[in-house]
Amino acid sequence: MKFILPFILLTYSLSAEVITLGSGWTFQQSGETISKKVEVGVPLIEQGYQVPLRGKYHITIPIKNIPDESVAVYLDRVHSADVTSWNGNRIGSTGSMSPHYYAYWHKVRYYEIPNSYLVLGDNHLEVEIECNETQFRCGLFRSVPIFGSQNEIKDKMIYEDVNQIVMAALFFGIFLQQAIGYALNRSSKSGLYLAGTAIFFVCWRLPALNKIHFLGINPEILVRLLFFCQFIFPVFIMLFVHTLFERRITKIAFLTFLFDTILALIQLLELNPDVRFYFVYVWYILLAIKVPILIELLAKNYKKSSEAIVVSLGALLATLFGIADVLTDVLTGQNAYLTQYGILMFLFSGVLAIALQSARTKKELRNLNESLEMIVTLRTQELQKQYKLLHDDLIMAASLQSKLIPPMEFEYERLHVASTFMPMEKIGGDYFDYCIHEDGSLTFLLCDVLGHGIAAALIASMLKVNFLEIAPKIKDPSLFLNELNLKMLPVVEKNYITAVACHFDLKNELFHYSVMGHPSPFHINRNNHTLEALTGRGPIMGWKKDVQLETFTSPLLSGDRYFFYTDGITESHNREKEMFGEIRLRSQLMEGMSLGPKDLNEKIRKEIKKFAFRLSDDVTYFTIDFL
Repeated sequence: MKFILPFILLTYSLSAEVITLGSGWTFQQSGETISKKVEVGVPLIEQGYQVPLRGKYHITIPIKNIPDESVAVYLDRVHSADVTSWNGNRIGSTGSMSPHYYAYWHKVRYYEIPNSYLVLGDNHLEVEIECNETQFRCGLFRSVPIFGSQNEIKDKMIYEDVNQIVMAALFFGIFLQQAIGYALNRSSKSGLYLAGTAIFFVCWRLPALNKIHFLGINPEILVRLLFFCQFIFPVFIMLFVHTLFERRITKIAFLTFLFDTILALIQLLELNPDVRFYFVYVWYILLAIKVPILIELLAKNYKKSSEAIVVSLGALLATLFGIADVLTDVLTGQNAYLTQYGILMFLFSGVLAIALQSARTKKELRNLNESLEMIVTLRTQELQKQYKLLHDDLIMAASLQSKLIPPMEFEYERLHVASTFMPMEKIGGDYFDYCIHEDGSLTFLLCDVLGHGIAAALIASMLKVNFLEIAPKIKDPSLFLNELNLKMLPVVEKNYITAVACHFDLKNELFHYSVMGHPSPFHINRNNHTLEALTGRGPIMGWKKDVQLETFTSPLLSGDRYFFYTDGITESHNREKEMFGEIRLRSQLMEGMSLGPKDLNEKIRKEIKKFAFRLSDDVTYFTIDFL
């Protein structure tokens, strides 16, 4: 029975999108002829192996049906170098094997598998690893590998990045707030040191982003950045606390700052990975020395000011999270990144402490000069005026955007077109447009900018500019999206864009389309009463420069209907947090099969308004009928 369950799980069709490769692994060490059963997600040295170590993981994956979409394998991080193959075909490697050994332990292993490598029946995944560091636990140590749809795996990686980006944004916000405050005020250095703590912590976590490693940055630079910032940011924490309460720094505190700085500068040099981690243990000792220094300083000021109470609570939480993180790292080798939450709480406490200190100063100044109240009142009135101006500008921006996005409700030869645009706020980040070519064919574009509001609307306006330039020149949807991606890449930065482009060749009665990370449009034939989602997903626009896109082609038949939409429809939710979802959308499309494009759009709009108590994103869709 214990062999049947893993077999059933592995032979499950790839329609499940992603399967977890949690069992059935073996490992054959170099020089040995026997493969032994091992666990993944558990370091090899905890399973009886010793460093230095080289060998091959192996697992058999049965496949019943060859999937239409691209697939990949995600191994998370590996200690330390690997070469991964599928059915004997190399699909990727990270780091370098001997004799030019290089440990690239901090990069995730995401390898795409060409569909031509897949076979019906048993498929063989082989991961050759090499680990020469005594401080590493070796092998597939961090999590259980997964295999399946590229889109699903990339979504997982993007989610991990977004989680880190959100944390980085919070830290960076504190950095900006304190840095600008110090630049304007310069009354206390505590805000400057708090800003330094935030920015160095952001740089410490930067190499944890998956996208960083796909930008082609030298891995050695990322390693040095990671360890330098890790070693230097506690210096700024202690400097912040000292300058908040004391003018002079004690000798023992100065010595710990000096040692930390020296160790941080050493981390900028080329070092063996083991040596780097030996220095980390020294850093742990220095952290332990700083704790009583910090406690003594806070205790001395505990009854003097409320700031000491606030910072003490923040320091306590940071210490608890830090200890938990260190213990997790030492005992399991798997960093849970708990420290970042503790440091974030500490920074918030620091911001609050500085705010309390500032509030007390303001109160004293107000007592000395009552006329400041009048200045504040006048300033408030001025801000209200500015707010009104900004509000009026926003109304004007909404009016301008409505002109940038052409309302599509027209009939052209055998095409009937109708569109609906429902921004979440006054202005939105969705954009659609069309172009009628000289030969009578038409190109349509639908884009969804990550987020909404002013920033997304500005990017949407850039899409408009580039569309007007590119659309008349390029008809092929994949080439069109590729060119648009190159144009938008310098503008987008962290605001990803999904897009779908299509071309109606009315003369030859052909429909062409290409997709970049966008929800698949629906194809309905009103004569046959059929509904299906178009295939293809593609990478997200604005992620990287070189993307592989495909143009899909199908004949245009009488009664064909195409429905294009952004995920604002399916992600709309009611008060019970239930999403509108694709199933309800499919139902609306089937029920409205006998309606014209305009009436169908109105039916869907009413259903969304009825279902969702408020929009959670911009909602845009349009319907195209071929009669």
